[in-house]
Amino acid sequence: MFMFLGIIGFLLFLVFLVKGIISLFKRKKAKRDFLIAVASFIVFVVMATVDGVKNPPEDQVADETKEEIKEKAEEAEKEEKKDEKSVSEGTESAPANDEKANTETPAQTQTAAPVSQVSHGVPAKVVRVIDGDTIEVMMDGEQKEIRMLLIDTPETKHPNKPVEKFGPEASQFATETLKNKTVGIQVGKEKTDKYGRVLAYVWVGDKTYQEMVLEEGLAATAYLYNDLTMLDQFHAAQEKARSKKIGVWSIPGYAHVDHDHGFHYNEEPKAVAVPAAKPTQVPAPTPETKPAPSPKPEPTPAPAPKPEPTPEFFQNCTELREVYPDGVPASHAAYQSKMDRDKDNFACER
Repeated sequence: MFMFLGIIGFLLFLVFLVKGIISLFKRKKAKRDFLIAVASFIVFVVMATVDGVKNPPEDQVADETKEEIKEKAEEAEKEEKKDEKSVSEGTESAPANDEKANTETPAQTQTAAPVSQVSHGVPAKVVRVIDGDTIEVMMDGEQKEIRMLLIDTPETKHPNKPVEKFGPEASQFATETLKNKTVGIQVGKEKTDKYGRVLAYVWVGDKTYQEMVLEEGLAATAYLYNDLTMLDQFHAAQEKARSKKIGVWSIPGYAHVDHDHGFHYNEEPKAVAVPAAKPTQVPAPTPETKPAPSPKPEPTPAPAPKPEPTPEFFQNCTELREVYPDGVPASHAAYQSKMDRDKDNFACER
């Protein structure tokens, strides 16, 4: 607004200045024109000054903004140093002979390590081992059930199956290898199964748990319908146990490669001693008796003939339709061939 008024004042200054000069040349009175020009110039200067105060230059504003940001950064840095100093003072004041710290087990030390230290997948802490191929972990702030990809271990907690051979050993191996440890969870191409469990590779350092349990002969490759990225590595690990005939491979026909129907272990039935049969006396043959002749069936009487329908007589189709509106077939007592003009065995039809 001020700049607009200043521009108008400057334009008036130029107009009346030129007009005054022209009046001088024409020897007319030019005093009034010069006074208006001076007043317009004064208005222009005042408006420009006011606008400069109200709207400072952008460079000046940018400099002031930079100074404010710098001051805030310095204050934040000072607060961080204060916080670090208070934390270090609190750590130094803690008792050096803390019994809990001295009796900390290696497993606890490993659990306290930063969760981000995993070489593959998403870091997660194993909180529960369900069986040899299923665990529960804390991942992304949630507790999730993980079903390991491409392997199967003998059942220990199936609702419809008994505990299978080498099932407890597989669960114990999972507990010793994974419980309370930080692992890497690499989710497969199909994220979950029909039970809502996360399907994944479980990494312990630079090696998957699947390879570990396969090498021990406590699992077999199975369920090849998801992510087959590491199937070749799993076959190689499994072959070590098969060649040694250890674990599930020590029982012929118990485990199968890439099989989706579990393990088939049937104990041989124990031989039961059967007592010797006592000799039985053969009864003396009885004389044959001829069966009595069966009586001859009486002949059934022939069915009585059906009574013939009494004929009905009508002069024409008009009279017949009064009784039978839709006409009558050839088998009807009221049928007359003269009323069946189209010879379709139906008289007086409409």
